[in-house]
Amino acid sequence: MTYDEDEIRKAISIMKNQNDLFEVRIVASSKKNISGYFRDAETCINALRAAHINDNCNVYITLNGIRDECYSRQQRDRFMNNVTPTTTDSDIDLYTWFLIDIDPVRAAGTSSSEEQIVLAKKKSNEVYLFMKQTGFEEPIVGFSGNGVHLLYSVGLAVNEENKKLVKDCLAVLSLFFSDDKVSVDTANFNPARVCKLYGTLAQKGANTQERPHRMSYIVQAPEKAKQNDKALLQKLAGYLPVPDKPQGYNRFNPREFDLDQWLDGHGLHYTKASYGSGTKYILEHCPFDENHTGKDACIFKMSNGAIGFHCFHNSCADKTWQDVRRLYEPDAYDRQYVREERRPNYQNPNYVVEKKTEVRMVDGQPVFLTTEQIRLMEEPPEEFIKTGVDVIDQKMRGLKKGFVTCLSGLRAAGKSSIISQLTIEAVQQGYRTALFSGELKPKNLLKWLTLQAAGKAYVKETQYDNYYVVPEPYGEVISKWMDGKVYVYNNYYGNEFSSIMDQIRKCVVEHKVDLVILDNMMALNLMEMGSDRYQQQSHFVECLENFAKAANVHILFVAHPRKSVGFLRLDDVSGSNDIVNRVDNAFILHRVNNDFKRLTKDMFKWKDDNPLYQSTNVIEICKDRDGGVQDEFIPLFFEDSTKRLRNSPGENKIYPWKEEMARLFENDKGEFKAVPLEEELPFD
Repeated sequence: MTYDEDEIRKAISIMKNQNDLFEVRIVASSKKNISGYFRDAETCINALRAAHINDNCNVYITLNGIRDECYSRQQRDRFMNNVTPTTTDSDIDLYTWFLIDIDPVRAAGTSSSEEQIVLAKKKSNEVYLFMKQTGFEEPIVGFSGNGVHLLYSVGLAVNEENKKLVKDCLAVLSLFFSDDKVSVDTANFNPARVCKLYGTLAQKGANTQERPHRMSYIVQAPEKAKQNDKALLQKLAGYLPVPDKPQGYNRFNPREFDLDQWLDGHGLHYTKASYGSGTKYILEHCPFDENHTGKDACIFKMSNGAIGFHCFHNSCADKTWQDVRRLYEPDAYDRQYVREERRPNYQNPNYVVEKKTEVRMVDGQPVFLTTEQIRLMEEPPEEFIKTGVDVIDQKMRGLKKGFVTCLSGLRAAGKSSIISQLTIEAVQQGYRTALFSGELKPKNLLKWLTLQAAGKAYVKETQYDNYYVVPEPYGEVISKWMDGKVYVYNNYYGNEFSSIMDQIRKCVVEHKVDLVILDNMMALNLMEMGSDRYQQQSHFVECLENFAKAANVHILFVAHPRKSVGFLRLDDVSGSNDIVNRVDNAFILHRVNNDFKRLTKDMFKWKDDNPLYQSTNVIEICKDRDGGVQDEFIPLFFEDSTKRLRNSPGENKIYPWKEEMARLFENDKGEFKAVPLEEELPFD
């Protein structure tokens, strides 16, 4: 039997922790089953030497955590022929690896051709990039001899829920990537699954020139594989289509809804292909962006009638089949109510409301306004800047232009993170931000912005704990994407508030700024605003209010709280209560630590199982003048590598800086420079 001892040592050291129990199983062409249990690579290799197996065979290793008592089976530290039992699902106590097996479609009992290997490698790059952008950590990449393995570190208890989760994740990947030439194996969900022991020869069928036997090996592996959160797997499984619930108003029945007819009727051109028990409709272009062509956008119909949609471009990644249908049938999911027309019922039926077509002014502004005068007043249409915090954007619609927001929180609560995150969100929406930072130097501020815009797929860990950088060319691409949309005040010109406001007014006019951020009030010199501190801060907020309305911008400022012995409340915000009384919105950012848990239990009588305690930070909506939302606590999850405060542990938002790469890197001759943003797996 041919094998590479060094490669086997490498594989076991990467895939298994010290003293982990694993089974190696040798399957011969004669269907003879040879098994051994081991705890270290050297004992395993010594047993291989002693086995003297000459038949064509393939060698496999168990992926997941085996119960320790299995080490007492008779094949302990040696190989035995046709021995039972071998590892079954009931012997596994932990999913440690999520295996994606990408294999060419070929006749059973044959090795892959060179052309098929090329296709498998290309497909594995597509899957690898998709997983990276979804938020998964770097995998072990293995060449099985006939295809490619991507192994992602996980830590899931073995139960039916997690078994279904893994199964659904593989179904999604097959749905997205399998075709008639290369497939993602959907059978690798059972806990006792084995995979190729890298460093051994893959021997399927005859060893021919067209389809040779090849050595398996590890292509690349992280120095220490980082465990992926279960939330990422749940996010991936969430792409699996589920049937629409049939309702009279949505005109949908999984047995009667003719998807082909619907697509043809709305002029969507597609290529039809089968996969498993379903059908894939590869669209000529994405319904939401005609530039997304090729195989970028697909509609899927499952055997149970469920319909799904996915576009692999970041800007459309969150779109669903329901979004596609609404694009062509806006009322497809809206309930239709028939309203009976009612006649007016006035106490005085002879009273007639005088209809006014214009507002009449006598001696300037009227003392009292009629409702019609108010209605006919000209005001800018309501406009909201999304924050990226889902609950705020759902309940408050975002940050309203013309309004002023106060943000407070104790030290290290995450205020700098949320501020730079708001700036990135504004950039993504096409808004411009003017930012004063009294605490962060411009270089540090840019570093935070760049880390958050990059996302963990494009940051690099350094030798220092929790210190990450964005390597080139990504840093330059991101900076150019933000350039002209973010304006940072140069602290060289001092911190006198009136002078800063003069410059902000100019910046707003010259650069059409929509969002102004002042971090923080305590770093501003307010001496000329009044004789005492409370008067200064009251006039400060009044000045911001007047400017926000006049310029139709949203202004957010940070105010540090006074020292508080209890749980931080709005009344603890530094200075006068006039601050929080006058602003339109007020948020408090909390860090979820032992003090937070103790104080909230004292004040709100929360229980230990409160889901907020599972988060790292909480942002509290204390005041919402427009919608009346208050006392709303929103969990957030801090990510060390990117300084992001995420809506969930599995969130990995992708900003569109990559899609604008070519435009940003146009050279002096009007030509586009090639910038290698898409990493490829380093196959030989």
